Amino acid sequence: MSENLNYFLQTTINGFSVGSMYSMIAVGYSMVYSLLYQINFAHGDLYVFGTFIAFSLISFMPLPFAILSAGLLTALIGMTIERTVYRPVRYANRIVPMISALGAALVLRTIAQVIWGAEAIAFPTFLPKGYWEVSGFRIFQKNIIVIVLSSVLVVALTQVMRHTKLGRATQCIVENISTASLMGIPINKIIPLIYGLGGFFGVIGGIVYSSFYGVISIDMGIWGTIKAWAAAMLGGVGSFYGAFIGGLILGLSETFAGAYLSSAHKEAIGYIVIVLVLVFKPSGLLGKKKVEKV
Repeated sequence: MSENLNYFLQTTINGFSVGSMYSMIAVGYSMVYSLLYQINFAHGDLYVFGTFIAFSLISFMPLPFAILSAGLLTALIGMTIERTVYRPVRYANRIVPMISALGAALVLRTIAQVIWGAEAIAFPTFLPKGYWEVSGFRIFQKNIIVIVLSSVLVVALTQVMRHTKLGRATQCIVENISTASLMGIPINKIIPLIYGLGGFFGVIGGIVYSSFYGVISIDMGIWGTIKAWAAAMLGGVGSFYGAFIGGLILGLSETFAGAYLSSAHKEAIGYIVIVLVLVFKPSGLLGKKKVEKV
C-alpha cells in the first residue's frame, strides 16, 4: 500500500472517530433542542460536569459502574436544571431561556472549577491501545470501538423514540406542546426525562472523548456546546440519525483540513461546510421544516 493511500485511509478513520464522538454529544443536544427549539447553552458544561464525576468515581469503583453512575447523576442534574431553570421561563420570549441557560452553564462551570480546578487533568485511557495491521495499514482498536459504540447508541435511542410510550409522547410534544398537553400527555414529566436522557448521552460522549485523548478540561464545556449545536444543525434538528451524520461530517471535515491544509484552519473548514449545507438545505440534511400554524 502506497504511503499516500495509507495516510488518506488513516485520516479517514480518524475523522470517523472524531465525528462519532461529536455525534454522541450532538444526539443529547438534539433531544433537548427539538422539544422547545431553545438553544441549550448548559449542555456542554453539563456533560463536562458529568465527565468530571466519572473521573472521580473511576478511582474507587469498577469502570462500568462508574460510567453508569456518572450518567445517572448527570441525568438527575439535567432534570433539576429543567425544573429550576427552564420550566419557569418555558413560554417567555426566546432570549429569556437562553440567558437562563447561560446562567446554569456558568454555575456548573464554577462548581466544577472549585472541585476539580481550572487546569486540564489527565483522564484514564481505558480504551484499548492495540491495532490491526492490513497491508501496512494500521487500524487502531480504539477508533473502531468509538465508531461502533456511537452507532449502537444512536440506533438504540432511535428505536426507543419510535417504539415506546416515552418516544411517542416526545414526538407529540415536538409537534405541538400545547396540543400534547390538551391530549393528556404529562409534559412536565416527559420533558425532564428528555433533559435527563440528553445529559446521559452527553456524558457517554464526554467520557469516551476524554479517554480517547487522555485529558479533561473545564474548557471542553463551551467547545461541546458549539460542536453539538453545529452537528445537530447540520444533520437536522429532531433527527438522531441526522445528528449522527452531522457529527461525522464535522469530524471528517476538520480532520481532513488538519491533515492536508493546516491544523490552524480545521475549525474554520468544518464550519464552512456547515454553512454551505445550510444555505442549500436550511432544515439540515435529514431535518424537516417546522411549520408554524396560526
